[in-house]
Amino acid sequence: MIYSLRSMVNPVMTNNRLKEIRKTLKINQSEFAAKIGMAQSGYSQVETGENTLTEQNIKLISLIYGVSESWLRNGEGKMFNQTTKPKDDDEKKLLEMFRCLSPEMRVFVLQKIQKCLRLDQEFGI
Repeated sequence: MIYSLRSMVNPVMTNNRLKEIRKTLKINQSEFAAKIGMAQSGYSQVETGENTLTEQNIKLISLIYGVSESWLRNGEGKMFNQTTKPKDDDEKKLLEMFRCLSPEMRVFVLQKIQKCLRLDQEFGI
């Protein structure tokens, strides 16, 4: 049987981690939600456990806030990736441009990046 990644994210466990991220970053729900393309009300439902994060939400949180996907999904490892800050001007520009995109376009860009990563791993392209 095939399970979707969405069904593997436990909202009760994830909501506490989301609150922890926000408190660590010292931002409110509206700010946090806006950067990942969600309405504050929808995000609030995720934080209270009434709703679950989508795979896209998880990817965006990881990318935008530098949060470890493993930590967000199941509490394993450290909250933030080791390389949370851009290393050079190209990375800074990329993040700045990404943050200006609509939520729909962010999803599209992430899909293309994932495809490029797979090609790079498979063929060394």
